[in-house]
Amino acid sequence: MAAQLAGAQGATVIGLDLSEERLHIAKQCGVLYGLQSGAAAKEQLVEITGGAGVSTHIEATGVPQVAVQSLAYIAKLGEIIFQGSPRGEYQGNVTDVLSYCHLYNRGCITFKGAHEWRYPTEPNEFVKHSLVRNSKIVFEMMKMNRLQIAPLISHVLEPGQAKEAYQGLKENKDRYSGVLFDWSTV
Repeated sequence: MAAQLAGAQGATVIGLDLSEERLHIAKQCGVLYGLQSGAAAKEQLVEITGGAGVSTHIEATGVPQVAVQSLAYIAKLGEIIFQGSPRGEYQGNVTDVLSYCHLYNRGCITFKGAHEWRYPTEPNEFVKHSLVRNSKIVFEMMKMNRLQIAPLISHVLEPGQAKEAYQGLKENKDRYSGVLFDWSTV
């Protein structure tokens, strides 16, 4: 979904993943470049971006090591947006990581959190974004078929199957890419 929203804003979206299945879903959703993560991906990123690196990296895994490794292929004055909830331990030199933010020769990269609860719930005249406004925009895009939703839904389950859903999303990421709860049975 984040890739589609970035594309709708004019971005050339490059998807990176370990899973061929998730790369296939990304392609169904209009992602032009789907790259298998690994050593070859960095070379492909350099080629696609003309050596500049990506201007925005949306880090959706929540795995700290993935975020740290991605800093090297973000363009100067680019940004990393942390969409995934952080999980897992990472041991490293925080000074080295923060130098990507502070030092121009390391990119002067902006670090951003993506969780929307930093926005007010209701619109107001002083803040452009709100949860209600953003939701209306996404629902309107869905209504106009500007977002591909069906490929993102791997399972439709009843609310009583929530434990199964979360377990699948955590442990079987190739089969569980998105779960929709059917509340009509409740």
